[in-house]
Amino acid sequence: MPDDRGFGQARQTAATALVALSAECILLHAFFASEARGWILMVIHLGIVGMLCLWYRFSPGIRADVRVPLMLISSTAALGPLGPAGTLLTMILARWHMRKTGPFEEWYQALFPDMNAETDEELARTAADSDPESSASLAPFSEILAFGSLNQKQALITLIDQSFRPAFGPILKHALTDDINAVRVQAATAMNKIEDRMHSKTVELRRQLNGNPEDVEALRALARHYDQCVYSRILDSHREEETRELALEAYRRYINARPDDAETRIAISRLLLRGGQYSEAALWLEETIHADSASAQAELWYMESLYNLGRFAELRTYAQPRMNQIESSDNLPSTAMEAVRLWVEAPRQ
Repeated sequence: MPDDRGFGQARQTAATALVALSAECILLHAFFASEARGWILMVIHLGIVGMLCLWYRFSPGIRADVRVPLMLISSTAALGPLGPAGTLLTMILARWHMRKTGPFEEWYQALFPDMNAETDEELARTAADSDPESSASLAPFSEILAFGSLNQKQALITLIDQSFRPAFGPILKHALTDDINAVRVQAATAMNKIEDRMHSKTVELRRQLNGNPEDVEALRALARHYDQCVYSRILDSHREEETRELALEAYRRYINARPDDAETRIAISRLLLRGGQYSEAALWLEETIHADSASAQAELWYMESLYNLGRFAELRTYAQPRMNQIESSDNLPSTAMEAVRLWVEAPRQ
C-alpha cells in the first residue's frame, strides 16, 4: 500500500464507482418503470458486478490497495446503487477526516505518554551499563516491575528479552507473578524465547566441540555457557541441577588442560558452593587464595563455605585481616559486608 493515510488509485476507483452508480440507477429506474422483466435486470446487475471484478483483477495498481475496490464490489453486489454511493461517500468522509487527524503514532503516543522513546532509551542504557554482579544496578528494574505502568513494564520485559544476561533472570521470573495478565503473558513468552536461544547456542557450541575435541577454548566456551544458563534462574530445579553438573564437568576438563586458570577455578568453586558442596568448594577456593589470585567476591564465597561447614573459628581468623579489602569493594552487597563485620567485631566466646 503506497500510503497508509490515503487510498491507492483513488481517482480511478472514484470514477469506476461513479460509472457503477450510474448503471445501477438506470437499472433501478427501469425496474420501477416496468420497462423490462425482473430477471433481465438481475442478469444486467450481475454483469455490472462481473465487470467490477474484471476491473479489480486486471486494472494496473488497483490490487496494491484493495480496501475500497473490495468494498465497492461487495456493496454493489448486495445493495445495488447504494453500494457505489456508499463507497463514494466513504472516500469523501475519509479524505476529509485524514486532513484533520495526525498519524497513528502520534495518536498512540497521546494515549500512552509513558511509552516514549526517551524512556526506552534510558532503560536501554541502564541495561547496557548495568553490572551483572551488582545487585544495586538491578534495583531500577525491580522498581519498574513493582511500581511502573503497564507500558513501562512491557518495555522493561522487551529490553530484558533483547539484551538478556543471567542477572536479569530473577526479575523476569518475578514478572510471571505480576498482577497484570498482559505482563505475565509477555514475561512467559520472553522466557520461552530466551530458553530457545539458550538451547540453540548449546547445540552450536557442542557441535563446535565435537568437531574438534582438542579445542580447549571451545570447551571453555561451552562450560561458560552452561554456567550462565544455571545463573539465569529461569530453568526449573531439575534442569538447573543437570546444567550445573554439565558445567562442572566441562570446567574440570578444561582445568585439566589449563591448571593455572584462576578464573575457571573460581567459577568451579561458585558452582560447587551454590550446589551445597561446601567442603569441595572450600578446597578449590583455598587453592585460588593461596595463589593470591582471589577477588573480594571469592574471599566472601570462601567465608560462606567455612560458615556452612561450621568452621567458625577459621572464619573469624580469616575475615579479620581482610575486612578493609572487603569493605572497599564496590560489587559486594551491603548485607554480605555487614555479616562479615559482625563476625570480625563479635566478642569471642
